[in-house]
Amino acid sequence: MSISVLLATFNRASLLEQCLAQLGRQTFETGDEIVVADNGSTDTTAAIVEAAARRLRAPVRYVRETAPGKSHALATAVAISHGEILALTDDDVIVADDWLATIRALWQEADLGLAGGRVTPRWERPAPRWLRLQAAGGYGRLAAPLALLDYGPGRTPLGARTALGANMAVARRALEAAGGFPLDLGKLRGTLLSGEDHQVCERVQAAGFTAVYDPRLVVQHHVPADRLRLGYHLRWFFWSGITNAALDHAGAAAGASARTRHWAARISRHAARAMRAALAAAPDRAVEAMTEIAFALGYLAFTRGWMRAHVGRGNAGSRRLEVT
Repeated sequence: MSISVLLATFNRASLLEQCLAQLGRQTFETGDEIVVADNGSTDTTAAIVEAAARRLRAPVRYVRETAPGKSHALATAVAISHGEILALTDDDVIVADDWLATIRALWQEADLGLAGGRVTPRWERPAPRWLRLQAAGGYGRLAAPLALLDYGPGRTPLGARTALGANMAVARRALEAAGGFPLDLGKLRGTLLSGEDHQVCERVQAAGFTAVYDPRLVVQHHVPADRLRLGYHLRWFFWSGITNAALDHAGAAAGASARTRHWAARISRHAARAMRAALAAAPDRAVEAMTEIAFALGYLAFTRGWMRAHVGRGNAGSRRLEVT
């Protein structure tokens, strides 16, 4: 069973070099390949990929996609790849030594459409005190902006939850049955839209394929210092609200006034929570309440039509985005 490792990159040459070096430690088989989709880099990305192609034991293919956005780059990588399994990761990720072997084993154990696994942190600096990551059964809500994921110690059906593109494998036939890689809610420069992973997971299952979370599939995700700032988290949750509103088709005219009242009340309620937590010297609880406010503001912004120019058309019948 051939595997194509797909990753999009943009001006992260040094991180990409580390990522490709670790991919070079994988066990490759006949038909495997690595496809790097360059989304318009102006640094030394091309030279890094060229050097890796000379060194690695699997073919390394390089393609430029000038349409801005990670989803466009990945769609191009899918189009030129050949593998029966598409293994997605990111340019700032270090995969486990047995990553490809684990993916191959998962498909030998069961007829899967999609599999996702754990995404653990590789800190640039220690996390601040207000960033409470742990929750029952894995990471809590505040881990979502850092693209960290842990759904527990056992293999389980994915269901409404989301696997992350930093550590996801999908059968080509399942992705094709699901309509290909979605372009409407992927990350665009200047935004923090984040719905493409959810759409892949949802559409693959809607097409009748099995999707699982398996903790044996592990990667480490680089967490830069600028993502450990409160401002980044609030901005991320604002855009998460926009993403969820687009998935829910919140822009419909019917019931817009009722939705506005609902989200205004939610903002007021969490503002009171944030104030109480601040007075109690509980920064983690205060931050959680503030992120709820940011999410509600984003959802409301899309509902009222203020941010629709930044978002493509959503997927009919989508369920709620769930990264817990």
